[in-house]
Amino acid sequence: MVSEVALRIGLIGYKHRFPELPPSARFRRYAELFSTVELPQTRNRIPEKEVVLRWARRAPEGFVYSFQAPKYLTYRPSGEERRTLRKFLRRFYLLGRHRGGVRFSLPEDLDPAAFGEWLAMLEGLGLPGDYAFEGPRALEERALAAGHAAVRLAQGPFLYLIEPEDPPLEAPGYAYFEDLSPALRYSTRAQGGTSTNQTR
Repeated sequence: MVSEVALRIGLIGYKHRFPELPPSARFRRYAELFSTVELPQTRNRIPEKEVVLRWARRAPEGFVYSFQAPKYLTYRPSGEERRTLRKFLRRFYLLGRHRGGVRFSLPEDLDPAAFGEWLAMLEGLGLPGDYAFEGPRALEERALAAGHAAVRLAQGPFLYLIEPEDPPLEAPGYAYFEDLSPALRYSTRAQGGTSTNQTR
């Protein structure tokens, strides 16, 4: 869950970072520099249970993973949608104390009323979390009203920022970058400080 003290800084993906290191050492090096990572592969496929448990086991204390929601979610309530969403979130929950946030990318043509019903379906699953929604303003405002974060509006009970230019480091939440350099600039771990990021 989100840090109560400071913004977590990380990258979108880590597997291709630090090419000078053997693959087995890259995550260890990454976790020395950052307290979180957003995993883009979860957008294409719901990870297997064993994979998620392996991620959780190798994470150091205080490190969290964020997921990208599956790209085949429709954000319209249906039995199939509910089953897919529940399966995805149950896998996410396997991370335990290493659970970060989830970024949901909303289609531009999504009907706001249908999305409102979808949000009610999400609530009904009984799997609360740090959920952030990215999409048209009207849809992000609905997500905010339901108690979630809005990525583009940079608002909510926590922040979930993508490529922020000047992230508010004292605010609770997550900030993810594509490139290593800006992320290193803001990461307390990379600067040699003691990270204040602690999971709830």
